[in-house]
Amino acid sequence: MADRRDDMRAKYNRVLPSGELIFNRFDKGRYLKCGENSSVYDTCVVMGDVEIGDNCWVGPYTILEGSSAKLTIGNFVSIDAGVMIYTHDSTKYYVTGGKDPFKKAPVSIGDNTVIGTLTMIGADVKIGSHCVIGAHSFVNSDIPDYSIAAGVPAKVIGRVLIKEDGTCDFDYSDRGEDQ
Repeated sequence: MADRRDDMRAKYNRVLPSGELIFNRFDKGRYLKCGENSSVYDTCVVMGDVEIGDNCWVGPYTILEGSSAKLTIGNFVSIDAGVMIYTHDSTKYYVTGGKDPFKKAPVSIGDNTVIGTLTMIGADVKIGSHCVIGAHSFVNSDIPDYSIAAGVPAKVIGRVLIKEDGTCDFDYSDRGEDQ
């Protein structure tokens, strides 16, 4: 194990948890039947019906919970470190002493989207394609295509503009009346 740790540090200047030295994140992606060239860190917890597209990166210490409904992640999606995605919500159940049922609903993330570090995405949320969700956000409602959203709860704060040459700009000029 010490040799693997030394090799990782020498080659990539990284010191990783032991599991990351033993298990290759691309192998985990293949094991989970993710799309082509997708990787899932060993410290990611994956439960239930989770579909991950091509060229995705699922970072360390993440939770992808598809136990209550389907969780669909498109192509070219980055799920940054510490992100939690849930297809259930038990809050009302516990607050009412079990009188309100668990909320169970699917979650989907469109293509070409980045979910920032330590973001939480709740049940029954659709995040569009070409979106950026800011770090530390709580997403509890749908986010349309080409949006930049952030906050608790997350609100649209800008737009992703794809240029003719395929590169992009971020536009924060039209933030709406409440921002």
